[in-house]
Amino acid sequence: MSELHQELLEKLTDAGFGALGVVGTRDDLAPVLVARYVTQLHPDDGRQDVLIGHDEPNLRSRINEEWERAARKHGLFPKAGDGRPDFLIGLDVSVDMPDESEFKSYRWVHVRLSEGWDIAGAGCESGLLGAGADNPTFVMMSVGGDVVMVAGYWQIGIGFSVASRPEKIPKLREHAKRIASYAHIESEQRNWAERWLRNVKP
Repeated sequence: MSELHQELLEKLTDAGFGALGVVGTRDDLAPVLVARYVTQLHPDDGRQDVLIGHDEPNLRSRINEEWERAARKHGLFPKAGDGRPDFLIGLDVSVDMPDESEFKSYRWVHVRLSEGWDIAGAGCESGLLGAGADNPTFVMMSVGGDVVMVAGYWQIGIGFSVASRPEKIPKLREHAKRIASYAHIESEQRNWAERWLRNVKP
């Protein structure tokens, strides 16, 4: 694991996550950009959805409650040794360098829930987990890589899309092939997609 830069670490702390480090581009974990493609799947592909109406009362609390309920139901996180759930969040961990060509460096960041966590509020307001308060747009994965959850904000509502065993889903493997060929994506992520495809056993 590598270190997180200070700004990202502060945003994680403010949202109620204890940062455990950046996970390397492991062959057994679907790349972040592959996992994000879950929102393009259909129910026949294994996608399951939780949808919350935009006009729901106490929307922020409802988003947080439904996230935790879905995470527990679908197996996003197991219990850590001290009883706190831990899981992975897909984040851009790159640091902007003046006068240099930049690629986004999406990696899985290992986190553990702390007391008073707030995904819909603090997590989304900072841009860490969304595009403003109550507008979640994150991707998460179980530590073992067998469950993926992607949040989105759509016309019909706010929702979480969940899929299990990403290596078994043909559309995700096809997307990994596309990622491996895209010149506008960081080379390490392209190589990660290629290695994941070689490693998976459909």
